[in-house]
Amino acid sequence: MSIKQRITSAYRYIEPNLFFIGLFGSIGFPAYYFIWTYLFPQPYENLPLRLVCAFLFLPFAIKSYMPSLFSRYKEKHFVFSICFCLPFFFCYMMIRNEWTVEWIMSFMAAIFLSIIIIYDWLLILIFTTIAAFSAAVLGYMSMSNIGIGFHYSYLVVFSFSYLTGICFNYRNRIEIESKQLFSRSFSSGIAHEMRNPLGALYASQEVLLELLPETLTDDPQQHRLISNAEIHKLRDIIQDNISIINNGHSTINLLLSSIDSQKISPHSFHYLSIHDVVNNALNVYGYQQKSDRALVFFQINTDNLFFGNDILLRYVFFNLLKNSFYYKDKPNFKIIISVYSKKNETIISIKDYGKGIPSSLIKNIFTEYYTSGKKNNTGLGLSFCKKVINAFAGSIECYSTENISTTFIIRLPMITSPIIDKIQYDLMSTKKILFLGNQPQQLIDINHLAFFYNFKLHSKKTLNYDIIDIDNNNYDCIIIDLTSIESNLLTKLYNHIATTTIQVIFIRHKDDVKKLILSKTHQPYLFEYNHVDELQKKLTTQIFTKKTSHNISLKTICSTKAKIMIVDDNISLRLYSGILLKNAGYDVIEADNGRTALTYLQESTIDLILMDSQMPIMSGIDATKEIRTNRQYSSHKDVPIICYSGSLDEEHREHLMHIGVTDFLLKPSSKTILLNTVHKWLND
Repeated sequence: MSIKQRITSAYRYIEPNLFFIGLFGSIGFPAYYFIWTYLFPQPYENLPLRLVCAFLFLPFAIKSYMPSLFSRYKEKHFVFSICFCLPFFFCYMMIRNEWTVEWIMSFMAAIFLSIIIIYDWLLILIFTTIAAFSAAVLGYMSMSNIGIGFHYSYLVVFSFSYLTGICFNYRNRIEIESKQLFSRSFSSGIAHEMRNPLGALYASQEVLLELLPETLTDDPQQHRLISNAEIHKLRDIIQDNISIINNGHSTINLLLSSIDSQKISPHSFHYLSIHDVVNNALNVYGYQQKSDRALVFFQINTDNLFFGNDILLRYVFFNLLKNSFYYKDKPNFKIIISVYSKKNETIISIKDYGKGIPSSLIKNIFTEYYTSGKKNNTGLGLSFCKKVINAFAGSIECYSTENISTTFIIRLPMITSPIIDKIQYDLMSTKKILFLGNQPQQLIDINHLAFFYNFKLHSKKTLNYDIIDIDNNNYDCIIIDLTSIESNLLTKLYNHIATTTIQVIFIRHKDDVKKLILSKTHQPYLFEYNHVDELQKKLTTQIFTKKTSHNISLKTICSTKAKIMIVDDNISLRLYSGILLKNAGYDVIEADNGRTALTYLQESTIDLILMDSQMPIMSGIDATKEIRTNRQYSSHKDVPIICYSGSLDEEHREHLMHIGVTDFLLKPSSKTILLNTVHKWLND
């Protein structure tokens, strides 16, 4: 990087703070003349020199009002002003004041300020050297002997101040740039990856327009009626589109929620089948042509589990497939994906017979923003893939022979490896677990595990237990002692959490007199308790086994229709949700803001409210506060209020629950999630 480029970079870095620098400089230089002249008199002062410094700093404070001609020279003015007013001025004044303590300290302060303002170590070294040398020459011309009061130990102090300041500021700058780079990489990566599903959606919409007649008429001279076969084809296309949208939506949500301090957080990791994830990725990938799927061959000897996230690994495969298909026009092109085990790791090989990569370039392919041989490529995909695989405690390598093939090797540790145990141990400290039971020994053992893993443990007696507590505490797992719970409470409890991803463990002793008959849906969660070590293994396995929510049958609807109010300013979402709820047998009332909703509540009885959190006129948050606290709506004080939101972090969820929100739905929610959530709260 040239000196000019370094100056430009330094100016852009500090530009947002130039106003404050200019303000303090233009006021501070004249002000300190009176301090050092009258309050704490020094041997030498120079008001004209201070006024020159103030004049140089003034354009920083009024840069918005400077003439356009000034913008051509603003960077040069910036560097000259900082160097003249800080190292030069303070060094010269220190020499003229015969190296007094006050001016030695002031010169050290000037060094630190110049380092903070101009973070580039080379610029500081060059301009500080020039400024100090110029100050020494001017001092010598003014007083001939510049060594009065000087001691060589000062050079040690100044050098230490300079070097430590440079090191700390440089390290801080590197950290800032790293965060900025990661943010740009991540956001660009999401945008880049969404091109694929958006392209697929665009193509399918073209097909829909082609299949749909402009009018429904049987006049042969006009457009024909649509056939049953075409209706089925339209429905298939729409189903495919919904799948594409859901995949894209889940990918974005997962990627956004997985990022923590410039790394991928393992909080969403579970035990997953490599076969299932790879097979799903190959099935949902947006091939440009249907024939492209036949170019991919998948072979697996033994299916293994890995500890990670299916959406993130699918993201990796999408990137590798996209890169491979870039050269699909090459003769005999194909992609072979192989999975096999070796020692304590699972190896995934993705080999394409495309153009290949020159050996001199392979070392750079995982570097951010590096790209070779591809137009309109950001160079972000492979660097993020490496972050994903590293987060899985694995590694990714590339081997290539130019004009023959390229092979990516992904190595993932077995779930029994020590490094996975370490990740799971750290994750357990973030979990919240509920124990329902009355037996002291079980509680002692579970408390022992809570101490070992540092997870949050809540224990409750099953007598008079209120299942609403589950929603208020966001448990990750519920351990239930079957000898302490009645069948009706067990059924009610399980139905309540069936639509969630909360894990359940049912504890039963071999010698229990009381036997509860468990249904087939309960059986996978049954655990016969003998020793705390077995409970520990069952708990960690259950916590990290991905649970899919159980779909409750909604065919039987109560003869007395429940009335649901949808409150949202988005007419499309009201229409979508309203149709689904009406088809499920509910009465639906719509409102476009919180104030309209409150008016409806005064006129009719509502059984459940679907409320958007942000709306014009009155938000869902304000409307919820009114419903929960205003006596005017006392008849709806306990009505379930389900909040719609585009994104909800933990802090936001807790705030909304504190003001009275009952449950949450992310927009857009699928038909199954919407109906299951509504059904759950209307049948509790």
